[in-house]
Amino acid sequence: MKRHVISRFSIFLKGMAMGIADIIPGVSGGTIAIITGVYEEFLATLNNIDIKLLKLLFKGKIKKVWKKYNLNFLSYLLLGITSSIIILSHFITFLIEQYPVIVWSFFFGLILAGIAILFREIKNWNLKITKILFSSHLYFFVFGLAIAILVQTLKPGNNETNTIYLFFCGMISITAMLLPGVSGAYILVLLGAYETLLNTLKEVFKFNSEYFLNFFSFIMGALLSIKLFSRLLTWAYKNHKDNTLLCLIGFMIGSLPTLWPWKTEQFSNEIFLSNLYVPNGYFLNIEFIKGILFIITGIIFVLILEHISKKNATKK
Repeated sequence: MKRHVISRFSIFLKGMAMGIADIIPGVSGGTIAIITGVYEEFLATLNNIDIKLLKLLFKGKIKKVWKKYNLNFLSYLLLGITSSIIILSHFITFLIEQYPVIVWSFFFGLILAGIAILFREIKNWNLKITKILFSSHLYFFVFGLAIAILVQTLKPGNNETNTIYLFFCGMISITAMLLPGVSGAYILVLLGAYETLLNTLKEVFKFNSEYFLNFFSFIMGALLSIKLFSRLLTWAYKNHKDNTLLCLIGFMIGSLPTLWPWKTEQFSNEIFLSNLYVPNGYFLNIEFIKGILFIITGIIFVLILEHISKKNATKK
């Protein structure tokens, strides 16, 4: 698939947006992939990668590999994701610590708009109440919603450094990153591996060999999970698209409390939702006004991205 220079740069920026989301506990890279219109192609490309790729590379058929496995798309997307994680991780952490209401409001708006976009993608609606109550649509939606809420009720784990444990953390967190509404970074917090992994990444980029094994273990777990789970999601999208979309919508709606702009603390040991509040005074309160403005900004940002994606799609 040939891509224009602007299209390649667009894919790179979408990858960066996914990378930013993957850094932030509570935000999903999969959600950003859906919002930016690359989710299905990303899954299909990952699913298409197999052992034949290595055989063709060993034969020196690089051009054929590049075209057959859509590596033009994948390379720019992964480059964007990696660039975000390497370059922007400190900056994003700073923003969350110094301007939490603005950051969470913006992402809250992103998810709201993303949910609306997914609802529009569902083709076969049956709004009769008797049909709804016994519809697979409802069951898949409730399943996604329940899983997202369950994840938020779990307590953060202690900092873990075991190599084998990090392998399984890689498998679980990357699976979550592929699911819109389920934050891979938040899963790492729950598993007690978030700080360990951030520290490992910092040391690996400093070429500290003591951390290479932990890094390799996590990456191998992630790669195995990507291959297995992308195949499952691709099959679900192809054969049961409406049910899959409703399950993903459930995940996204269930993740909204994590992104609520006003909370006493991000990872609370209190009862679910009890750490959320609305500032007193509403539009007389500057914190409330800032939150609402950035929620709207997030929604507008998604609408602009959707418009650009549709425009690029018509040019192909």
